[in-house]
Amino acid sequence: MYLTLGIIFLIASLFMAAVIVYTSVRSARNSGELITKKNMFYLAPTFLIIYFLHITAASFNGAEIDFFYCFSLISTVLDVLKFKAQSSFIEPICEAYPIFYVDFVLAFLVGGATIILSIASFFSRRISNCIKVGNALRKKSDIIVGGSADAVNYATATKNCLLLGVDITNQKYADLIKQGVTVLKIPFEIKRLSRKLKKGGYNIIVFRDGKHPYTKIIEVFTALNNSSRIYLEANQREMKILREKFLTKADYNSNLYLTSFSKYELMARRFVVDYPVTKYIPRSFYNDNFTLKNDKQINIVFAGFGKVNYQLFRMCAMQFQFAQQIGGKLAAKPVNYYVYDNKETSLHNEFFSRILYEMDEEFADGHFPKPEKICELYPRKLDINSVDAKKIFKSLVTKDSFTYFIVSLDNDLADASYAQTVRRLFDDGDNYHIFVRAKNANGEKLNELDDYITYFGEESRLYTHESIVNDDLMELAQKINLLYNNISNPPEWLKELKGKKNITAEEQRKILNEKLADPVNKKFMLESWSDLPYIEQASNLYHALNLPHKLNLLGFDMVKKSEENNNVISEAEFYERYKNSGRETDYSDYSFFFKTEPSNVLAYIEHSRWNALYILYDYRQMKKADMHIVEKCDDKGNVQRTIPHKNTAAKEHACLTTYYGLNELITYKYKELYPDEILNETSYINNARLQELSKIYAYDYMDLDRLYSEITAMGYVLVSNHGENR
Repeated sequence: MYLTLGIIFLIASLFMAAVIVYTSVRSARNSGELITKKNMFYLAPTFLIIYFLHITAASFNGAEIDFFYCFSLISTVLDVLKFKAQSSFIEPICEAYPIFYVDFVLAFLVGGATIILSIASFFSRRISNCIKVGNALRKKSDIIVGGSADAVNYATATKNCLLLGVDITNQKYADLIKQGVTVLKIPFEIKRLSRKLKKGGYNIIVFRDGKHPYTKIIEVFTALNNSSRIYLEANQREMKILREKFLTKADYNSNLYLTSFSKYELMARRFVVDYPVTKYIPRSFYNDNFTLKNDKQINIVFAGFGKVNYQLFRMCAMQFQFAQQIGGKLAAKPVNYYVYDNKETSLHNEFFSRILYEMDEEFADGHFPKPEKICELYPRKLDINSVDAKKIFKSLVTKDSFTYFIVSLDNDLADASYAQTVRRLFDDGDNYHIFVRAKNANGEKLNELDDYITYFGEESRLYTHESIVNDDLMELAQKINLLYNNISNPPEWLKELKGKKNITAEEQRKILNEKLADPVNKKFMLESWSDLPYIEQASNLYHALNLPHKLNLLGFDMVKKSEENNNVISEAEFYERYKNSGRETDYSDYSFFFKTEPSNVLAYIEHSRWNALYILYDYRQMKKADMHIVEKCDDKGNVQRTIPHKNTAAKEHACLTTYYGLNELITYKYKELYPDEILNETSYINNARLQELSKIYAYDYMDLDRLYSEITAMGYVLVSNHGENR
């Protein structure tokens, strides 16, 4: 009988061990937690196995088994669970039947494991969190400051991320680690932080809803002197103040990389990159040189004008520029913006004032031609559900116009419903597209409803590492600055890379990426970017954002390089469409700049985009009286005479004129620098002095000439833009 019982106890103990192992492994696989409170459920069956083993041993020893004896054995079994076994009590049955050695040892091991796991389950998340904190610090993961709603959303959606709990309660800490967030709970003190963040090189991200004083954030993390990069949720005006306060201090220049992000600007950036209007305009709207035909119109309608559409208007007005041809000259072809909101206060803002009033006032007495209009703007207080609104919408969609409708009113379903209302006004094949802002917190598959309606702005895709820290187009802007701007005291590796001639874009990309894999070189790139005035950062960034607009104008899309790209446009095919005779003579023929080739059209558009950016950043045209000759010696002791035509501190720039007005600026500078020379038609060709001054024009062309290389360098390829009609 005892042998049979020994076998039964062995099977029961093995079964319990298997159940515990299976449950732990499954929990680790499903939730990432090896230790859970589920282990406490195995205390009872484990206790019973050990208890009945002792009853069996007592029976073998000849003890009188009654209620009181059985009750007293509970204390003995509890001692076992406290790791105190009575060996003299169990040895007789083990000696008589060796299988009981295995039974007791296995039961004690299972019991001990169950006790340890049950106790550990109360602290498992904290233990696991401590391990994850250590891993995150070693990997130099993103560090989010505070426990605000946006900070938690970022932390839960992002891998390799650490939440710095500088202001959270113990209950909040427990709740966060229960959600799987990696949390370092620590006072916001330099000494404590320096011990934890000693490795440095982190991405420090601070969200506005955390309500942390930005100046204190910058001071504390800068004092750590660990080369971390600080990303603040702030607008341009706030960042200007912060940069002026901190980046002008010599002590901070060497170890502070400071930049900003905004939810609505991130959304607007993504919009102009993913949905440039040139992607949808019928090819029949263009002439052969990619100017818009004179009788065609581009309209953008904003239904509602809250924070989303306000930022979208700003971005679209800067990015979506076109040219038309009148006779043998190019001219601006402004986009028409129709802005409707039922609140009049929503229609009063600095951008509208700048476009409709201040621009005329500030450029009225300029010494060079006044810049062309950024856009045609028609703001109006209007109930978008009214009959008048429907009539206006209907009138804007014609065979000679293409119209964007951008809807941002209330909640997702209300906006989607309104989009369908607008959609019913038109037929398939009409020249329009509707864009609807959708937070999409519920994961609706809205974009499957209609080819003419696109939903954008999903918040889960905005506050991500890719959007804030690792933005491809921001990195492209930083690389462009590194390769093509004049950087003082560049390192040897950069001098060598810039000095390489006749290498392909792919070779340049590989070399640059290899160099930037070194953290020291990456830091140099970021510092060089940080040293730029804010307006030049914006100019470089928005130049990168404008690539899809220009490429779609030519009939190309830029997409990530992959094995699926089987219709890639070659560099030769690109230059067949991007015709540029000026490249052949290295822009030595000044008259080239006034032709109407595709390259001239793109350069004209680029200047219009640049004008819009600077005007909306409150720049004015510099007057001739403020432009003075400056003399300086070069490395060889030669005296060089120049006339600077910009003043960043005063927010003035003489290039704020029309494309053809740049010619007047160049002519003025030439006459001031070389008063004894006669500048006539014959001296335009092969005039080295004029060529130097004409870089005002040539720089835009050289940027455009690098289009294919820049895209390749970022790991993108060009493909055809969906046939002839779209």
